[in-house]
Amino acid sequence: MKPLIPILALVMASYGHAAIVITEVMSSSAHPSGGSNNGDWFELTNNGSTAVDVTGWSWDDSSDTPGSGNFGALTSIAPGQSVVICEEPAGDESIWLADWNLTGVTVINVGGSVFQGLGAGGDEVNIYDASDVLVTTATFGTATGGRSFEWDQDGNSLGTSVAGENGAFVAASDGVSAAGVDIGSPGFSLVPEPGSALLCAMATLGFLGRRSRV
Repeated sequence: MKPLIPILALVMASYGHAAIVITEVMSSSAHPSGGSNNGDWFELTNNGSTAVDVTGWSWDDSSDTPGSGNFGALTSIAPGQSVVICEEPAGDESIWLADWNLTGVTVINVGGSVFQGLGAGGDEVNIYDASDVLVTTATFGTATGGRSFEWDQDGNSLGTSVAGENGAFVAASDGVSAAGVDIGSPGFSLVPEPGSALLCAMATLGFLGRRSRV
């Protein structure tokens, strides 16, 4: 079995994750203005196996200017964790979570003066590290009101959110006094199924393993 170890290591290295990716963007809420749940937001996911220190990181929209927006009190993203960066006032995170009927999800409200408003007619989210190097980006077109844009943890577009698909659901409240209408999956991101090449490689490993035991 020893000859298989280098092959397995190569396969895992080729298909492993190791990055912060943008997995969701809400650029056009359908909730009433002035409520607690009508601001823009986006989601970051750590698809790696170790925590990522995001101290000093920043973000911007299509103006591509590092340092334009910050991540408030967020300093680290755990492996597999998805966090939401929201336009709502800092300190109101528990209200936003209640509007979406969520628990155990990290939400960072940075307020309208820090949040770079996202264009409903199309825009970008660009993430920069502490050295102002571009880490990841997501570009999206014209929004459908009340539906977020989704990507899986490999950065593949899943289109706009549909309730009951890819973990998406309808918000519990509109942030004012009625039931929610926005659809998204804040705090949850889709792990893509293994590609055909990976499945083939794993099948080859299994075949070689069986031969080595003959």
